[in-house]
Amino acid sequence: MKTVKICLLGTLFLFSPFLFSKSDVVTKPQFPGGDKALVQFLNNNVRYPEEAQKQKWEGNTLVAFSVNEDGTIANPRVLKSSWLILDNEALRVVKMMPKWLPATENGVNKKEMVVLPILFDLKKKNIQY
Repeated sequence: MKTVKICLLGTLFLFSPFLFSKSDVVTKPQFPGGDKALVQFLNNNVRYPEEAQKQKWEGNTLVAFSVNEDGTIANPRVLKSSWLILDNEALRVVKMMPKWLPATENGVNKKEMVVLPILFDLKKKNIQY
């Protein structure tokens, strides 16, 4: 019995570095140029719809989309709606986005979902991200 225990213990220590030191290198999708470039892109392209301004409609629209392995944007959709006119503006701009840097896992590109909040706020006279 003691021999078996020693052999199993020895086997556990022999393979334990492989069990506990495995670390996957994972990166998230990123807008080209990073977060600052994303904010600049949104500031330059999102327009607060006139009708929404007249009606004093504000809200937070959450837009989800996939970044494919090649960086293209796919399947943009509203996860949380504010007003239809504001949702449509958020979707319009997401569809205009250039290719992103895709997510990677161990150096291999992979598809991943991104959720982008866009806050339409009349008090601040602009749109926040």
